Amino acid sequence: MTLRSVVTATLLAGLFAGCASSTPRPDPGADAPRHPSIAADASPVPAFTGGGAGWSIEIASTGKGNHDATLTVAGRSSAGTLRYLGQPAGAPSSLTVLNGELGTQPTIVEIKREPCRNAEGVDTSASVRVTVEGQPQRRGCGFLAVY
Repeated sequence: MTLRSVVTATLLAGLFAGCASSTPRPDPGADAPRHPSIAADASPVPAFTGGGAGWSIEIASTGKGNHDATLTVAGRSSAGTLRYLGQPAGAPSSLTVLNGELGTQPTIVEIKREPCRNAEGVDTSASVRVTVEGQPQRRGCGFLAVY
């Protein structure tokens, strides 16, 4: 399944109630209005650090559902902005999905609050799945900050 079909399925599954626009997307880093499910300047992901074999990701909330993120793979980093668009329809409450771009590639980051043991045997508070268009999907573990 390609990233494009995953994104399309996600949009159709409820993020936009089946409506997708072909107009240009606004800059994900712009100070866009927050989704109604986001308390003022709050994010379900205030900060996250995680990764897997050969890769890591760092995410920090910048307010109003926006997040700065850096993905490092084999020593090369791609930075960008991810946005929380609200809880996907039918998704478990333990799952948080962030969408945006890292470098110039469309990216989806799924963080699930659940026990996860990384390759070094360290127990963490969350699992993470990172899907960057044109790259293999990455799965790992990490630590999710809480308020």
